[in-house]
Amino acid sequence: MSTRRPFAAAATAIMFIAAIPAASGDAPCDKGFHDTTESERNTMTRILEAARRTLPPAPAGWVILGDDQVSVPGSICMDYERKPWSYHYTRYYQRVDKQEEIDEATRAAAALMTADMAAKQPRLDALTARSTELTRQQVAFLEKGEMARAIALNEQMAALQDQIRKVMDEGDAQQRGEALMQQAMRDIEMNVSIRVNAWNESPAAADATTLDLPGGAVSAARSNYEGNRAYGSEATVLFGRWRPTPGGFLGLVASGQVPANAVHGLSVHVVADRDRLESMLAAIDFAGLGGLVGH
Repeated sequence: MSTRRPFAAAATAIMFIAAIPAASGDAPCDKGFHDTTESERNTMTRILEAARRTLPPAPAGWVILGDDQVSVPGSICMDYERKPWSYHYTRYYQRVDKQEEIDEATRAAAALMTADMAAKQPRLDALTARSTELTRQQVAFLEKGEMARAIALNEQMAALQDQIRKVMDEGDAQQRGEALMQQAMRDIEMNVSIRVNAWNESPAAADATTLDLPGGAVSAARSNYEGNRAYGSEATVLFGRWRPTPGGFLGLVASGQVPANAVHGLSVHVVADRDRLESMLAAIDFAGLGGLVGH
C-alpha cells in the first residue's frame, strides 16, 4: 500500500469517523457527551473491520491512499445516544500509472495556448499601443485642466478594451486545451464510503439507473454527473429499513432488536469514473455488507 500523491488535484485521504450527530460537528449537545466504553468501541471497530474486508484492493496501476485504518467515536452526545450511532469508513483509491499521459496533455495544452497567443500578439500589441497613446493624451489634457477633452477619450479607450477582449477570446484554443486536460484527468480517483446508521440519505434521482446487486439491498441506483472530473458516476446502495421524511429524504428506521452501536442500516456510496464504476461494484462484497445489518 502506498501514500504517494502523484496528482496535484488528488483528494485528501481522510479516514474520518463522525460522532453523532454525523451531519454537523457544530450541532448543540445540551446533555453533554459521554465517553464510549471499550466494549462499545470494540463492537464498532469489529463492524467497520468487517465492512472494510468487503472492499476490493487497488486495481493494477492504482494505490490506496492513507493508512486505510478504521476509527470509531470516542464519545457520544447524550442527546442522541438512544438513536442508532452513526460512524463510517471510507477507502480512497488513486491512479498512479497515468502521470505520463497527464504530462503529455499538459504540454499539448500549453503548446496550443502558446501558438494561439503568438498568432494574436501583433494585433494585441497594436491595440495596446493605441490604448497607451490615448492614456498619454488623456493625462496631458487633465494636466492642462481640459476636462471635457479628457473625458471625450473615454469612449475610444473603452472600445479599445473591448477589441482586446475580443481578440483574446477568438478561436477555440482554450476549449481544446481544457478538453485535452479533462480527458487526461479522467479516471484517476475513486472512493467507497460505508456509512453505518446514517440518519438520512437522499432518495435516488429521477434519472438514476436502478442496479441489480446481491446482498438484499433495499435500494441500489447510480447517477452520472459532470464536473472537474468529467464522466463521473456515483452509486448509492442502502441496506436496512428506510422511509421517506417530510424533508424529502430517506430516514433510517431503527431496529429495537439491536444495540444503538450495532448496525441498524448501511448506506454505501461508490464514486468512480463512469467506465469504471461497474467493475468496482462487481468487486465489492455486497452480500457481506448486507449480512452486517442487525449485528
